[in-house]
Amino acid sequence: MFVRLILIAFLLSGCCEGKTSITIEEFVKLIPQWEVYHDSPHDVVGDNGAAYGHYQIHKVMVDDYNRITGSKAIHTDAFDPEVSKRIAYAVLRHYAKHIASLGVTPTADHMLFIWNGGGGAWKRVENPRNDHKQINLNTYRSRATPIIKNYINGKEKRRKPTERTQV
Repeated sequence: MFVRLILIAFLLSGCCEGKTSITIEEFVKLIPQWEVYHDSPHDVVGDNGAAYGHYQIHKVMVDDYNRITGSKAIHTDAFDPEVSKRIAYAVLRHYAKHIASLGVTPTADHMLFIWNGGGGAWKRVENPRNDHKQINLNTYRSRATPIIKNYINGKEKRRKPTERTQV
């Protein structure tokens, strides 16, 4: 039950300075913005044919989703944006729970590294390595971070009360 409370209170931070964070749900909704072009069709394929849909999901991610949830999804299900969103949310929530159980506060950087590099890639946020995978993870983070920051900045502006001008 305690872990559930942590998940409910879980807010992503890390890549983006400031006190405002985003939830896993918000993070998941943003993924297509850095994965594919805005007007991409649902059946977009990337990464030399290995990544499917707006979330650019690989088969290994679907397999991980099935292991975590007990589902029987197949890779082509990732072409459906709603299914992809469910896959992303379930997988990221699972790893966020794992990270929190180790006493580490999950951040947007952790989620970015997991989404791009697999379930164990989150460890590279605090313990980067000098290898090709780390270069790819850092490049991925640099592509996604401006989108996340822009979202957070817009969220902050929407929350601030409007100032009244005196005449």
